[in-house]
Parts: sequence; structure tokens; C-alpha cells
Amino acid sequence: MGQIDQLKKAIRDLYQSVEELNSAFPGRKFTPDGRMVGDIGEAIASLKFNVILDEKSRKDWDGFRIGKNGKKRKIQIKTTQKDETYLKNPPHDGDLIVFKINKDGNYECCYDGPAGKVWKALEHRKADVTGAKIIGLDKLKEIK
Repeated sequence: MGQIDQLKKAIRDLYQSVEELNSAFPGRKFTPDGRMVGDIGEAIASLKFNVILDEKSRKDWDGFRIGKNGKKRKIQIKTTQKDETYLKNPPHDGDLIVFKINKDGNYECCYDGPAGKVWKALEHRKADVTGAKIIGLDKLKEIK
């Protein structure tokens, strides 16, 4: 079994466990947390999108990849289980990859391109207290 197939199986198993926990304890809402979902996105980016992940977690960038021109491009990876995600203004030029994770273990890449383009598309929206802005995945897919 290849790494991506192993990852998909693990995601399916994770969501099956979530369903079992929710069934066993109906008064509680069990969901995979943001850190785990983010780590899954980073694994996908590494396996399928030629991203070289940073050894340590960083505030703004998760890794890099080598562009067609041979230069390193910083990459921010966002992963969600919902139909929207939040973004912060990148401190400098780099790329953004956004994934939606599905319970069946599959994923959808909703955006793979310059982070600045997405932030520019959000310039009319008000940021929250942390400086983040929310964008729907459908809107994100429209940005070229």
C-alpha cells in the first residue's frame, strides 16, 4: 500500500472512530481538531504537491517547493473539513494550497497558487480581531 493510500485509510478510520464516539456519547460532539486536520493537509501536500515541509512548525509558512524557475517558493497549507477556511495576510510573497478533507479519506485541492491573489480577493472584507478573514471554498476555487 502506497503512502497516499495509507493516509486515505487512516482518515477513513479516524472518521469512523469519530462516528463511534458520537454514538457512544451523544451528549458530546467529537471532531478531529484543527491541528490534526492541518497535519493531514501537510502530509498530502508533501506526498502529492512536491512540498518540502519545514522540520519545525512556523507561524506563516509550512514549507516550500521549487518553482519552474528553480527558485524556492514558500508555501502555506490550509486544510478544512468545512466549506470555508480562514486566512491571514501573508508577510511576504509565497504560495497557498487549500485542501478540503472528506470523511471517506479523499481530499479536494480547492486552491494552489499565489497567496497574495487570495488576500487581494478578500481586501473588501473586514478581518476579525486576529487579522484573519474567512473565505468560502467555492469562492476560493474561482480565483485564478
